[in-house]
Amino acid sequence: MNSRLVTGLFLIAGLINFAPLAGVFGDQIVASAYGINVANAELSLLLRHRAVLFGIVGSLLLIAAFRPTLRPTATICGFVSMISFAGLYLFIGPTTDELAGVFRFDLVGIAALGAGWLMHQRSIKKP
Repeated sequence: MNSRLVTGLFLIAGLINFAPLAGVFGDQIVASAYGINVANAELSLLLRHRAVLFGIVGSLLLIAAFRPTLRPTATICGFVSMISFAGLYLFIGPTTDELAGVFRFDLVGIAALGAGWLMHQRSIKKP
């Protein structure tokens, strides 16, 4: 049971990080997800690249859900990604309702990943 729960928690964190990959398919998706205007090709390029990076982090977390040896690396990457956004969001302040939603999803992801990591650590320390 504990193993399934850990897997599920890593899957939640992974899906939260993987979902923005959809932004690579167009400015309209990014604009809708973040509540912003993608005003030029340069911004489009940066946001699509950001989407790919989220896909990488999300993929790593999704794979780590089933490959415990990857969990330390995946956990670090996931935490850095989500905590850095949350910190910047709190420092800069809310800008759009959509970004507030991203912030809330990241809090869920941070909680899921933290719980998953703690449970994983406890399971490998059992005699």
